[in-house]
Amino acid sequence: MNIKVCAIVVTYNRLETLKTAIAHILGQTVPPSEIVIVDNNSTDGTKEYLQTLQGKNSIHCIYMESNTGSAGAIAKAMTYGLTRNTYDYFWILDDDTFYAANALKDLIENIEQTDFVMLGLHGANFKMGAKVHADPNVRLQEIDYAMIDGAIIKADVVRQLGPLCEEFFMMCDDQEYSIRIRRAGYKIGVLKNGADDRQLLGGGGQFTKATLWRNYYSARNHTFIIKKHFSFIEFIAYCYHQVKLLLTAAILAPDRFRRVKFRLLGIWHGIRGVGGRTLDPGTLKFLK
Repeated sequence: MNIKVCAIVVTYNRLETLKTAIAHILGQTVPPSEIVIVDNNSTDGTKEYLQTLQGKNSIHCIYMESNTGSAGAIAKAMTYGLTRNTYDYFWILDDDTFYAANALKDLIENIEQTDFVMLGLHGANFKMGAKVHADPNVRLQEIDYAMIDGAIIKADVVRQLGPLCEEFFMMCDDQEYSIRIRRAGYKIGVLKNGADDRQLLGGGGQFTKATLWRNYYSARNHTFIIKKHFSFIEFIAYCYHQVKLLLTAAILAPDRFRRVKFRLLGIWHGIRGVGGRTLDPGTLKFLK
């Protein structure tokens, strides 16, 4: 294949998992032309390990001065890749997902044979603001939204639309990018081939420490999306969704007051346009 792909890997304090993830990327039957690894200021020896890989196996490492989340790191890598001006695609990867050897080859072959500009391994449609997962029995299909992890995106489209919004930090950045793509008149697809083995999923439960910060960023970033891409139907769906989640937390959560506070703050920060890393996921302390 005479197709040039820039693989982007974002990592933060997952050194051992990262090592396995890199091995799976290097084991692709159709390897990427370059692997750009962005370290979000890890403190577990990741930077020192990456320094031993720099320049080997077409690996280029970028070291962030602070944790910019997945959105900031992917945006940084996309900007770097665009300056190279040689890539046909970006392949966006996470440090906690292991990809089968045929993953990239399968994505390239399918996106080349269709009019999709972004092809993911997971995706959904939207119905009144709610996600309806893609049909698991259909291998290749058009959808409204593709999860960024594992997705391949045409570089020319990234050049036209710009990279991910850094202000999102975590959560919903791929949803916003999918909206941008569709509003520009392009199509998004999902390839259900089971080529990814995701290790660390979601927040680990409904009322965990992880869902506290995830719910905050989700509420804030959904507000960003409504402001950026306003539609009356989506606004009504957004209001219904937020009220439903607030009531669920208020009635069922053991730490109901804190959960309601975090979600309300997320909405308020979204309205005010307070973006970036505003809440530390580790300490659950607000930074802005």
